[in-house]
Amino acid sequence: MTLQTDLAALETSGLLRLTQTEPEIEYLFRHALIQDAAYNSLLKNNRRVLHHAVGETLEQLYPDRREELAPLLGQHFLEAGDYERASNYFSLAGDTALKIYANAEAALHYAHAIEIAKQKSGTATSEQLLHLYTGRGRALELTGRYLEALQTYHEMQSFAHERGDRPLELAALTAQATIYSTPTAVHNPERGQALAEQALNLARELKDRRAEARILWNLMLLHSFTGQTRSALDYGEQALAIARELGLREELAYILNDIFRSYIAGGWYDRAWVAVDEARGLWRELGNQTMLADNLSRSARVLFAMGDYERALTMAEEARHIGQAIGNLWGQSFCRMFVGYIYLERGELSRAIETMETCIRLGEQAGFMMTQVGTRADLAWIYGTLGDIQHGLELGRLARTQAEQRLPGFKAWTLACLARLHVMDGDLVTAETVLQEGYQCLNREDFTTHGPVELPLAEAELALARHDYPRAVAVMDELLARLRQIGMRPFLAEALYLKGQALLAQGKIAEARAILIEARTEAEALGSRRMSWRIFTALSRIEAEHGHPAEARQLNQQARDTIEYIAAHIGSFELRTSFLNRPEVHAALSLEP
Repeated sequence: MTLQTDLAALETSGLLRLTQTEPEIEYLFRHALIQDAAYNSLLKNNRRVLHHAVGETLEQLYPDRREELAPLLGQHFLEAGDYERASNYFSLAGDTALKIYANAEAALHYAHAIEIAKQKSGTATSEQLLHLYTGRGRALELTGRYLEALQTYHEMQSFAHERGDRPLELAALTAQATIYSTPTAVHNPERGQALAEQALNLARELKDRRAEARILWNLMLLHSFTGQTRSALDYGEQALAIARELGLREELAYILNDIFRSYIAGGWYDRAWVAVDEARGLWRELGNQTMLADNLSRSARVLFAMGDYERALTMAEEARHIGQAIGNLWGQSFCRMFVGYIYLERGELSRAIETMETCIRLGEQAGFMMTQVGTRADLAWIYGTLGDIQHGLELGRLARTQAEQRLPGFKAWTLACLARLHVMDGDLVTAETVLQEGYQCLNREDFTTHGPVELPLAEAELALARHDYPRAVAVMDELLARLRQIGMRPFLAEALYLKGQALLAQGKIAEARAILIEARTEAEALGSRRMSWRIFTALSRIEAEHGHPAEARQLNQQARDTIEYIAAHIGSFELRTSFLNRPEVHAALSLEP
């Protein structure tokens, strides 16, 4: 009998079915159980020989498709007992999957290669083990599986101890320190500091300056996220100097990408922009889409602070497209962080809320803590401005708790928003307590910019509510000087408006009018409907009191038109109603036309 007659007989009996004849004849078993039975009927040695033959045949027939066939080749050579080739192919499969952002598959392929290396520990080199463990760890990090990534790096460290491999141990310590130092769901500053210091000592002992640059970068991240701006900047500049000296382009890109945070905290937006701009060029050159998306989101943040909303939206949108294309949830969350605030400024409230809620949801899935703290605090305050103060307080308290547990360096942000909500609610005693706690979170010597802008805004609002008008003016004067010094535009109109309100209350009409006109110019330049209607209303009252009815009517109409635009862009009937019933909104609409 020939092979063809055997196959025909098996097909007739219903065990096989012909699936295609071109370009080659292909059969499939009718049921997986039949395949298993046929496979298990082979002697073990025969199975090994068969797997080896199939693997080599695939290599010979498809030499240009080895990346595509790597998982299959790895499995065949594993079953054949050819562990070296199996490990190499599983490693190649992991590299290929990681390259196309199939991170879950990459983690699985690297895991297979690691298991082979553990079973045959004498055959794997230090470089191979480093590649496999860091590849798997990175793939897990990119899918938000930080605990599994830490377990991988712990195992890497143990394996290094067993082999007496100090460079491998150094890499394991550094990888763990990075996870603990960044705002992930496992953020642990104390553990990150201890691991980074241990790694830094080992790197210097081994005279591994590349590793030293990476660890200094870790320390910069850690100190940045815990509010230690000056030391973060010092570590970053040390890392930057080493990376430039040694021509480490990837390390340079990472350091530049993150040192911008220290520049922003110090109020140096021009330096922050130069850093992210250089890093962006490097990420494009290196072809790292994950980090390019991250950089674009950081760039959008800087542009937002500078008041360049259109370019900020453009960069955030590119980051979103990349994040979706590669399935990176962290990137999809991060790109939305400041976009929501731009929509808020423009009076597009539903779009702002939807953007922020999506940002938080994706951040939760990715283990990105900054959105669960900062963005949630901002969202809480937005609900308050729309009249749903109780829901705002609930969200604000949740943001505060998460900051205390996971991201203490951002606690002041949440407290500032909570203080503003308590002022809206008329609970001035609690507002004062929360505000003071917010200031106590800051190290004034370390924070050149004295923490989040919302703290002095909350203080001014509290002073106005208490009729302490000189205090409100003094706080806003200090904030305005700071905003102008660092070139931060989004909150200028708000600070000017609050100062103008305090001056009006003191009867300083001419001075208040000049300040409010300046506020109107700022708000209109940025397209800030959020502030414009308030400013129009205040100026309308001034013009009416000074006997200028035409000017008062025009300003009053501008305020009404802006309020109507905002109301029309609040999708929820309940929120739209509560917004229109806010005392200040109702008062503005009640002015005589």
